[in-house]
Amino acid sequence: MTESVVTAVPTEREAGGIRIRKFRSDDMRYLVEAVRESVRTVGRWQGWCISAYGENDGTAWIDNCIGAWDAGQRYDFAIVDTVSGDYLGGIGVNQRNLEHNFANVGYWVRESCQARGVATQATRLAIGFAFGVLGLTRIEIIAAVDNRASRRVAEKVGAPLEGIARNRLVLNGTLLTAAVYAMVPADYAEAQILAISS
Repeated sequence: MTESVVTAVPTEREAGGIRIRKFRSDDMRYLVEAVRESVRTVGRWQGWCISAYGENDGTAWIDNCIGAWDAGQRYDFAIVDTVSGDYLGGIGVNQRNLEHNFANVGYWVRESCQARGVATQATRLAIGFAFGVLGLTRIEIIAAVDNRASRRVAEKVGAPLEGIARNRLVLNGTLLTAAVYAMVPADYAEAQILAISS
């Protein structure tokens, strides 16, 4: 009788001055600070990003992230600066479809760190994790059609636009049309080659 070997999922990846890592309980106050700072930009597209976001919200979110990670349901990462350790935002491989072997990647960056390539680098790392560690065969990035910042990230990482989906997102009870981007491993490999050669 052979024993099955359970391989631990790596909890962090880094490149280009950015590290994505599994959330820790001591991230709470940095998360709360980042959310409150980002209501004007992130809050426009994410209903949870509100000025009243507090310590209980942050603790509940981090506990949920850690529990879901440990159960293999989804993988949410804190985005941090590799030198300073500053909390920059969050990214997750979520909405995993086990039957068809794909998932979604969603991301946000605190307002003071936006437009610096943080989301792009973190998304490359998360997609590499999804394909290389989880063995997924498709990653989707869904962004409201008017969310130009998130759409630019998808385009910068090399995710082709596959279409426009009506009523694809709900924000504070309002249905939104979304742009659907997706990558398969071949797209990711090509994007990595282009990134190295440019």
